[in-house]
Amino acid sequence: MKNVSLIKKIEYRENSGEIYPVTIDIGCSFDRDGITEVYSKIKDKSLLSKDSLVLGKNTFTIQVLLENIPEIAKILLDNNLPFYGIYVLYDNFLEMNEGDKNE
Repeated sequence: MKNVSLIKKIEYRENSGEIYPVTIDIGCSFDRDGITEVYSKIKDKSLLSKDSLVLGKNTFTIQVLLENIPEIAKILLDNNLPFYGIYVLYDNFLEMNEGDKNE
C-alpha cells in the first residue's frame, strides 16, 4: 500500500476562525512557477492565515480558514491550474497543533 495518507475530516462551522493546513493536489500538471504565481495571488487577496507555502511532489500546502477555500479554488481555476483534491492531511494537522503549543 504505497502513497497512503490519512485525511482529517473537518466539521465545517461558519465563522469558526479555525486555521487548517490545507493541501491541494495538483497531480501531474504540477509546475512550481505556476504554483508560486497562484500563491502570490492568493496572498494578495488576504486569503492566507499564515505566509507559508509547503511544496510537495504533486501538492502544495497552505494555512487558511475553511471559509476561504471556495475563493482559493476559484483562483486556481481562473489561472488554469486544475486540481484533484483539497484536503487536510492528518499528520500536517497534528504538526500544526503541536507547533501552536510550543510557541
